[in-house]
Amino acid sequence: MSRQRQTAYTAIRIEGGLIPADEIARLTTLAQPEATEQTDGHYGTPRGLKLQDEIARYFKIVQNFWQEFQTVRQRTGVDAHAITVNTFLLPLLRDSLGYTDMARSTGLTVGDHTYQIGHAALNGRLPLVLAAHDQPLDLAAERFGDTNPETGRTRRRSPFMLVQA
Repeated sequence: MSRQRQTAYTAIRIEGGLIPADEIARLTTLAQPEATEQTDGHYGTPRGLKLQDEIARYFKIVQNFWQEFQTVRQRTGVDAHAITVNTFLLPLLRDSLGYTDMARSTGLTVGDHTYQIGHAALNGRLPLVLAAHDQPLDLAAERFGDTNPETGRTRRRSPFMLVQA
């Protein structure tokens, strides 16, 4: 029979002894917004608005992008990568996550390898690997590969492997 301990939070129930109740109590005292720099002012929330208001606002923006994308992605005979990137991913990154300086990239060259990074942000310092909604992240595709300059052959990579390269 497991022992249950009470905490100040109704969403937390401790089963067994994996995390002691006093540790949860210590963590919850750290979770005060003032102690963890999570107040409205720390996030640059405009005066007169609450952080919750801004969260709700951006959630509605993202929800709108998602609904539009759900409609567009049902089409057949279209380029799934272009639809995903242009209709959902780029607007999501730009309008809700604040990457306003994203630019198309011809690739990232390191040594004698050129990696097929499609976009970059933060003045080129943040490479963005954007995959189509129907592209499994662990399945290799030419779009994410690199070309060997000696042989001219393209190595296939998965989006996941390209991010790690």
